[in-house]
Amino acid sequence: MPTSSPSLLAPKGPPGDMGGPVREPALSVALWLSWGAALGAVACAMVLLTQQTELQTLRREVSRLQRTGGPSEKGEGYLWLSPRAQSSDGVEARENGERSRRRRAVKQKKKRSVLHLVPVNITSKEDSDVTEVMWQPALWHGRGLEAQGYVIRVWDAGIYLLYSQVLFHDVTFTMGQVVSREGQGRQETLFRCIRSMPSNPDWAYNSCYSAGVFHLHQGDTLSVIIPRARAKLSLSPHGTFLGLVKL
Repeated sequence: MPTSSPSLLAPKGPPGDMGGPVREPALSVALWLSWGAALGAVACAMVLLTQQTELQTLRREVSRLQRTGGPSEKGEGYLWLSPRAQSSDGVEARENGERSRRRRAVKQKKKRSVLHLVPVNITSKEDSDVTEVMWQPALWHGRGLEAQGYVIRVWDAGIYLLYSQVLFHDVTFTMGQVVSREGQGRQETLFRCIRSMPSNPDWAYNSCYSAGVFHLHQGDTLSVIIPRARAKLSLSPHGTFLGLVKL
């Protein structure tokens, strides 16, 4: 008696239900993957479109700045200059500064007066018990000062540095000089210098130096007086001198 096969005895379902429970999950996964890929592609396209729009806007702004040389009215107020314009402005600024410095130097040179005097001779006045020094210019610059024998006349008013030195060779116990100014109807002493002298004639050398800053007026006259008749002093230019410098 023939033997029946288990496969032949098993009940058979409808043909359309063959494999149904297995294919439905696979179809769902495929649909989700398709939708995810589509959404990703759309998002990437939107990002690229936005970036391209911003890039075009920046290009238009840069092009406009290069044409106009400055920011727009809606900008933040900064100034954009091309390298060529910046270089040109820098050169022009340096040239203007150099011209200004040259003008100031010429102006100061015209106004500055310098007068350095050395002794020529001395005159003793017994009645007034003084000795006067006659001067001559050793250095003279400008027109604000002029040496006139025993006095110096001021033609240009202003602030002056005034200095004076006398080298004495005298055994009198004290020697010195007085620098005075006469002008505007009055006479005044600007400064005086006093030195003690050795009693030994071989050692009786001493110099007296004084300096100060004064405001001098146009027409003033300056003089150096030794308040002692027959004063003995050196006429060497490095020992006795007088000078003024306008500041």
